[in-house]
Amino acid sequence: MEVKESILEQLKEVPQSPGVYLMRGIGGRILYVGKAKRLKNRLSSYFHSVDTHPVKTKMLVVNTQDFEYILTHSETEALLLEANLIKRHMPKFNILLKDDKSYPFIKLTKEAYPRILKTRDTKGPGLYFGPFTSDYDVNLTLEALRLLYPLRRCEVTLTTVKRPCLYYSMGLCLGPCAGNDPKEEYEKHVEKIRKFFSGDKREVVEELERRRDEAAANLQFEKAMEFRDFALAAERLSLYQKITHVSTGNEDILGLSKVEEKICVTLFVRRDGKIIDRENHVFTPLEDDAAANLESFILQYYAEAHTLPAEILVSHEPASVKGLEEILSEKAGRKVRIRVPRRGEKKQMVEMAILNATEYLEKFRKTILSEEEKQREIELILSSIISRDKVERLEIYDISNMSGFLSVGSMVVYERGRKKTSDYRKFRIKHVKGPDDVHSMEEVLTRRLARLQESSFGKRPDLILVDGGVGQVGAAKTALEKLGEDIPVMGLVKDAYHRTSHFYFEGREIPLDRDTAIYRFFYGIQEEVHRFALAYHQKLRGKSLAFTLLDEVPLIGEKRKVALMKHFGTLEKLSQASVEELLEVAEMDRPSAQNLYMHFREEEDETVDRI
Repeated sequence: MEVKESILEQLKEVPQSPGVYLMRGIGGRILYVGKAKRLKNRLSSYFHSVDTHPVKTKMLVVNTQDFEYILTHSETEALLLEANLIKRHMPKFNILLKDDKSYPFIKLTKEAYPRILKTRDTKGPGLYFGPFTSDYDVNLTLEALRLLYPLRRCEVTLTTVKRPCLYYSMGLCLGPCAGNDPKEEYEKHVEKIRKFFSGDKREVVEELERRRDEAAANLQFEKAMEFRDFALAAERLSLYQKITHVSTGNEDILGLSKVEEKICVTLFVRRDGKIIDRENHVFTPLEDDAAANLESFILQYYAEAHTLPAEILVSHEPASVKGLEEILSEKAGRKVRIRVPRRGEKKQMVEMAILNATEYLEKFRKTILSEEEKQREIELILSSIISRDKVERLEIYDISNMSGFLSVGSMVVYERGRKKTSDYRKFRIKHVKGPDDVHSMEEVLTRRLARLQESSFGKRPDLILVDGGVGQVGAAKTALEKLGEDIPVMGLVKDAYHRTSHFYFEGREIPLDRDTAIYRFFYGIQEEVHRFALAYHQKLRGKSLAFTLLDEVPLIGEKRKVALMKHFGTLEKLSQASVEELLEVAEMDRPSAQNLYMHFREEEDETVDRI
């Protein structure tokens, strides 16, 4: 089985470093996310001796069009980043995790007399440390810390305890419930535990090793082995990871690197303490000042972002950092801070971003230049077709429905050939009943284009693409004519096998050659807009389709939902009912009926957070 020559060439440039790799299929879709201690060896193993692989691995290799990788400082960091990316992208060839409880944390509770415990749920007050990749080490370390620092273990209210528990009698708890007040000694123990999880393991490990040696000298060999295991586990566990850190809020991490005439800014997106995405932005600067280039990037990138993080960590401090903070804070409606971390975990995260930016420029230079050439080719083709000087911003629309109702519209945006997820939008179809894609498309375009004139979402597309042919293009043009707008519209048409076959423009059907860059580009954007629509449907389905929709209506509780569905039978009939017809249901009163009636006739669009 032959492997693409471009992949074999790319493999020559991969470093022998720890990291995470992403295999991509047609249209850039992520097929598989994996980790490796040595990236070059691991990736090479996929693409050599392919015929000897298991069937699933062969399928992955056959479908892989390209791959990329993210460098980390250690194999353990790669493990945690891999888990975050799998949960984020849900790749087809990965064994997908069911929830966010894959790794244990250690929690110091927020109480007058704190407890220390293992948890997989990082919600609620308290101080969390982790995550850790070994349950075994977590359990041993907890046992050791409780032995050295006798904090309470019970959950009962201290004032209700009539007598201390067995742990107090054994000397394993200071007994704040025993009528004494060990506050000062207790706080010393808590501070030592904090110190341990801040990375200073010396005191804990030395004490455990002292007890080990003491037990061995007294011929208590089983106890000596126990303290030995405690010391080893504590030493391993204290190296807690920085890929996920629950004490950190929402942050973006920016690292800038320059190689020859190109600059790359690598952006790590961290939400709720987890790195969920990585972006590489490459451009040719007008000047050599790294701080000025990063300032320009921040201003452009975040000017149109739908959501902003609480903190932006950067490799170079912009000259106008205060002004940038004011602009972004005003946009976010809260304080946004920009800073260069000088020490600790955040500094290491910025260094990792710089490392990845440098690696991307050095190893993917040919690919970058090739992609730029492809994008210029696509822009030239599109501009020549529609007779416009430039085609930089594309908006793509799709309509989707289930069982003939609950139609939704999705809009995705590409600028200079790249997805701009901050501008994605989704629409609940309000005025069209049944599976009428053409009139639904007209409704969506009318609502979206009205925003151009309201200036609430006023960036004008150079080209509108719709998923469909003559009917959908005609619907889009009708919406444009109603609002007096002049924007070219192109239809992307699929064949009987649901594959992109040709596009429709100004009454002409133009076939697409599957070996061309323009075909791959069109295929990718059709897949993206379809994926986005399906994701919206999945969100709406939730527990069950009808009940999920009714959850959003004030005054409609569980009993009323059951009664309404029993009376009307289908969501479609319920959505078409008048107020008086709704009042025929015994559990309904006029305020709840009016709320439900208006819910199905609202015209508000829903927006999405940045991915």
